[in-house]
Amino acid sequence: MRTRWNFPKTKLSFQVLFNLVLWGLWIGLPLFSPVHQEHEVPHPHPHASSEFSEHIIHELLTIIPLFYVITLLLFPYVFRKRGIFIFFISLILTNLFFVFVGVLMKKFLLAFELESDQDSFIKEIFPLIMVSGIATTYGFLLEYLRTESHIEDLKNEQMKSELSFLRSQISPHFIFNILNSIVYLIRTKSDKKAEEVTIRLSSLMRYMLYDSDQKMILLAKEFEYLKNYIDLQKMRFEGDVKIAIKEEGDMASFKIEPMLLIPFVENAVKHGVTYVDNPFIDVFFIINEGVLTFRVLNKKGAVRQEKKDESSGIGMKNVIRRLELLYPNKHIIQIKDELDSFEVFLSIELVDN
Repeated sequence: MRTRWNFPKTKLSFQVLFNLVLWGLWIGLPLFSPVHQEHEVPHPHPHASSEFSEHIIHELLTIIPLFYVITLLLFPYVFRKRGIFIFFISLILTNLFFVFVGVLMKKFLLAFELESDQDSFIKEIFPLIMVSGIATTYGFLLEYLRTESHIEDLKNEQMKSELSFLRSQISPHFIFNILNSIVYLIRTKSDKKAEEVTIRLSSLMRYMLYDSDQKMILLAKEFEYLKNYIDLQKMRFEGDVKIAIKEEGDMASFKIEPMLLIPFVENAVKHGVTYVDNPFIDVFFIINEGVLTFRVLNKKGAVRQEKKDESSGIGMKNVIRRLELLYPNKHIIQIKDELDSFEVFLSIELVDN
């Protein structure tokens, strides 16, 4: 399953970096302008005058507040709630307000040379428009990231709900089939055999009740559960059905989604035994370099025209859907439905313990 993007952490890192770079360049670049270097011919520059510090104060009280009014007030409280049209009207009015504040500051509070009202307005509005453009672009980018994060959260919640529903379907369906097997064993076998079967059933139930609710479990537990189920079926059919399981590789260091493999074996038992001559079921469980290869092969019998069980195939359909949700681009499943055999091949990239 892919790693989920941590939007709050990413957003905070981006904001801190963007603000440091923006104000570092905005305030720091004038310090490296030609006026602060030696020239044979005088090189006039506004920052060479005694008004340089006044320029810094002016920007601290107009440019920087404008940026944060746009990003911290207009976007969350106007753009999100009132729409883009009202946002742009508010943006224009905010710029005019700060132009007015800047002109008043130059005339009455700071030691700037007197200029005509028209010159003061023109010189004041261009830096504010530039900062407004930067702030608006920055705000739209954050809104885009926030929207993408919200969509991802919705998808994750939807996936969790769907997985929960799929699990709730699989467990009762599986219990129903197991109980049918137990009833058959109790009716046809000795009391001792029925007792052993009941003990194995309790082990299966314990796994389903306590382990299957976990997000990931040890692969060894899933394999043990699988073996218990196969052993239970061997007791049920004795020598009438040949059931073999082959295991290869070290599974101690890997995890897997619980109850992901059993529906394939259950399907083979349900549809590969009845009305089949010399039935067999072969299960291959191989781990190699972090990849699980799981293969189930069973013999098929003659097709009978009969009403199918409404619950038939629920486990198979659900597990295929779970694989799509839990292991996107990390699994391969192939189903071969031949004339006399049915085979499922599954390959999964496992999660390290």
